[in-house]
Amino acid sequence: MPPRSRAASSPPPTPLDGDGPLFTQLKARLRQDILDQRLQPGQKLPSESQLQAGYGVSRITVRQALADLQAEGLIETFNGKGSFVTRPGGNPNLGMLTGFYEHMRARGLNARGEILSVKQVAASPQAAKALGLPAKTRLTRITIVRFANDEPVVAGLFELPHALAEQMLALDMETEDAMTLLETRLGHRLDATHIEASALPAKATEAKLLQVPQGTALLKITFVPHDIDGQPLAYSVMHFRADRFTYRAVIRR
Repeated sequence: MPPRSRAASSPPPTPLDGDGPLFTQLKARLRQDILDQRLQPGQKLPSESQLQAGYGVSRITVRQALADLQAEGLIETFNGKGSFVTRPGGNPNLGMLTGFYEHMRARGLNARGEILSVKQVAASPQAAKALGLPAKTRLTRITIVRFANDEPVVAGLFELPHALAEQMLALDMETEDAMTLLETRLGHRLDATHIEASALPAKATEAKLLQVPQGTALLKITFVPHDIDGQPLAYSVMHFRADRFTYRAVIRR
């Protein structure tokens, strides 16, 4: 059943005038309202017609934006009832370009990371292939564990060029997402992220970091963000606890 909530008011008449497709601009506006808690957990979003009027967009644009927000786990839509901001708890979704910290905070959870090591290494074969580099190119490997309400839920690593690693480490990788750092802090214009997902049992290393028994089911997700020129920027492998996360995505023709 949909949650009980106070009535939603129409958004202010602020037509979208940024770059990119209108549905992505609308999605970004609504996502930010959720992250800043102008739209509270359990609150009903404005109706499709209110969003159309408030932002000067078509119904199909509104529906595309809402579908993506639902795929990200930020809202739930009920036939005949409307869309509601999701409440904290439950299994977050991974089929999105929003980062871990942003997504956890949107769900009312305290999110943080802990960098375990920073090493200069020969690129793994997977990283070299993903980044289009010669075998054994020297890269920086950053190992990190991420927490939700002080519970370890994600363990993984980044492999990336030294200069970019230094820039990101000079910022704050323990409280800000890699996508945010790359795009809003370092000025990279991102176009697409290549993602691979698979299920596997936790090995001894992951089990220790995530405080779960060896053999526990994990979701292994590989991320390779690309800029608008098609250049891969970094290679990341994250192991998510399968009892805390689900993977969901919206696929368009």
